[in-house]
Amino acid sequence: MGVVLAHFLPIISCFILAFSFYPLLNKIRKNRSVSGVSLLMMSFGVAQSIYFITYNLYFQRFYMVLPFIVTGMLSGLILYYFVRYNAARQQRMQLAGLLVLCVVPFTLLLSPTLDMATVLNWLTYVGLVMSSIRVMPQTYKTIKSGDISNLSARYFSLQFVAGSCGLGAELSMAAPSVSHILTFVMILLTNAAQLGCIQYYKSRPAMA
Repeated sequence: MGVVLAHFLPIISCFILAFSFYPLLNKIRKNRSVSGVSLLMMSFGVAQSIYFITYNLYFQRFYMVLPFIVTGMLSGLILYYFVRYNAARQQRMQLAGLLVLCVVPFTLLLSPTLDMATVLNWLTYVGLVMSSIRVMPQTYKTIKSGDISNLSARYFSLQFVAGSCGLGAELSMAAPSVSHILTFVMILLTNAAQLGCIQYYKSRPAMA
């Protein structure tokens, strides 16, 4: 049963993730703007996905690769829309610099004195840190500006459900990864907090 869940839940998570990004991408395309969306959140989404994809490919945890591929690709698509709709040349350079900085830890793999499996395990903890803080800039931006015009409650609620599936899949593994478990827990906590902020700002006009 555990093996079935470990294979089945990541696939379910992929579809949930795709559906979670759809309303957000639709709003961005409709408004032709990424105003209100934290680019740090999306940049970390791309970077952390690369860390976890590499780890899971190396250790042949192929089903667990799938959700991170979806997250990385769709986060990257939002960054593309940022470059297309909003970014001045300086902002594009800053975004490129941020993405390069995010993958600098991969240079540890070039060290002949470090074991690759150990380095990849370390990198998943870098991904954990990114996962832990990636939604925080979005939450801060929402609280500071009150701008939820491009934010979708469905995005964060489905991200929460996808995180639950990921956590269930990881716990069903024969040898669960601690960094993956902690990452999925942080996904649940941070998306719940952001969802709470969106619901609060949606209800404010009714309260006024």
